[in-house]
Amino acid sequence: MDIEVLSKLKTTDYNKVGESIFDKLKELRCSPDIFAGSIAVAYVFYYAKSEGIIELTDPLGLINNEIKDPRIHRFVRDAVAFGWENISSLYGQFDDESLKAYILHASEFTGKTSRNEPTPASICRLASTLLNIQPGDNVADLGTGRGGFIIEAYSNCQEASYYGNEIYTDDSMIAHLRATLLGSNVTVVQEDMFNMDNLEQRFDKVFSNYPFGLRIRDLAGGLDFLGRIENDFPDMTKATSSDWIFNALLITCMKKGGKAIGIMTNGSTWNSIDKPIREFFVRKGFVECLIALPDSLFDYTQIPTTMVVFSSNNKSVRMIDAQEMFVKGRRQNILSSENIDEILRCYSEDSKVSKNVSIEDLAKNDFVLSPIRYLTENVAVENGVPLASMIKTITRGAPCTAAELDEIVSHESTSMQYLMLANIKDGIIDEELPYLTKIDKRYEKYCLNDKCLLLSKNGYPFKVAVARVKPGKKILANGNLYVIDLDETKLNPYYLKAYFESEQGIAALRGIAVGAAIPNIAVEPLKKLMIPIVSLDQQRKIADRYLATLDEIAVLKLKIAKATNSLKNILEFEKE
Repeated sequence: MDIEVLSKLKTTDYNKVGESIFDKLKELRCSPDIFAGSIAVAYVFYYAKSEGIIELTDPLGLINNEIKDPRIHRFVRDAVAFGWENISSLYGQFDDESLKAYILHASEFTGKTSRNEPTPASICRLASTLLNIQPGDNVADLGTGRGGFIIEAYSNCQEASYYGNEIYTDDSMIAHLRATLLGSNVTVVQEDMFNMDNLEQRFDKVFSNYPFGLRIRDLAGGLDFLGRIENDFPDMTKATSSDWIFNALLITCMKKGGKAIGIMTNGSTWNSIDKPIREFFVRKGFVECLIALPDSLFDYTQIPTTMVVFSSNNKSVRMIDAQEMFVKGRRQNILSSENIDEILRCYSEDSKVSKNVSIEDLAKNDFVLSPIRYLTENVAVENGVPLASMIKTITRGAPCTAAELDEIVSHESTSMQYLMLANIKDGIIDEELPYLTKIDKRYEKYCLNDKCLLLSKNGYPFKVAVARVKPGKKILANGNLYVIDLDETKLNPYYLKAYFESEQGIAALRGIAVGAAIPNIAVEPLKKLMIPIVSLDQQRKIADRYLATLDEIAVLKLKIAKATNSLKNILEFEKE
């Protein structure tokens, strides 16, 4: 297909085609996937018009006698076999250009009826641009869905060869049907991407918007694939996140000197379980760039994601924070042409949101591949000392389940209480904590010591508090808190609390946090965090001022509570 023609089809108003056919199919209730049915009907209309048929009275005859492709034949026959007399009245309402535009470019505007939602067009544009597809390239889209990336890439370079695969029947059929309209150099097959010709195919450029958050048992041929690549990827295990298993597939399918792009979840760029495989990919020189994308780009999830670019012989990794580069939509954000241009500039120019990170720096950060880790403004710390050198212990709270807590909650006062993250408000622990009837021996080690520092592990803003435990009392902390027992001959807990709540301290904590949707602080970066140290006497003075201010806040809160209570009783006072 001529590129100018394809570009013109993009601008055609084809929604009226889909709306009319969709509404009729919905009325007839003749297809479990009405979107797929609308594509099939539009194809029959388009085919008939290309044959010069003025009135389409015998669609089944046309399908049986003229449509030779067995996959398309079966797909469209099933869609029009029922209730054609009600659909045929729509035939003359649309020109062939609008029908073709609908077949090629329609997305799921009619509602979520597919198990495999389409890749957003703006992500397809960004990926296609970064891959820089050239005439003669062999290009693959693994898990192509309905072929959106292939159509976008084809519109930029018609002289390449394109291959797509998709495991779901209707989606692969739509992608195949669309491929036949593009040209003979576009092929789409139905297959599990992990089984593609025993992985003997290699491509110059590879793209995949693979599924998010799958478990290994959900990967169909993924288990067999793991067995086949165990020598090439020795750090890959059944515990590895599915993102990295898909990424290994991209590398396996990439020719020497080629380039591949995947869309992965942010957690896989920093979680501890994937550290070995991240290190392997980096040290092998596979990782070229990571781009932190904005949230809500996908119609079916609001989570932010990361675009990862693979190639060969990389001595450093390009990091780009594109989280703020988007145009906000009512339900879904998009990457505009200007946003894509900005990301491309960041690919070649250092800025506040882009830079190269050496392998040595990645190693110092446990091979975390989150751009946010390396693009947060560095906080200068005078007289900085690692937190680890000033603490006795740092632990998590107790891993109690809700059911376990329900069994031991007391409705009467006891000497045992339970502290949850919700009990810390504005840096102050609630005076009245839930009471417990008992604390199991295995959880006693999670009870708080007096003047230990509490820091929230997840979420922003970070919560910080100092626990006060009276003699004879026990307070059990939950699992979403770090419990830090300090060496008070080196560090005053209230001084550390004041620092963590200062502008400098907040920036320092944000600098070690990973994850955009729910920032997470890992224990090792926390232990390495540099704390500005002054003399113990100065620490005590700062702590005293801090405690005095807390007392003022407590008095003001009592006054507010008293005034609020008075508001509720004004009517009764007026009656007296």
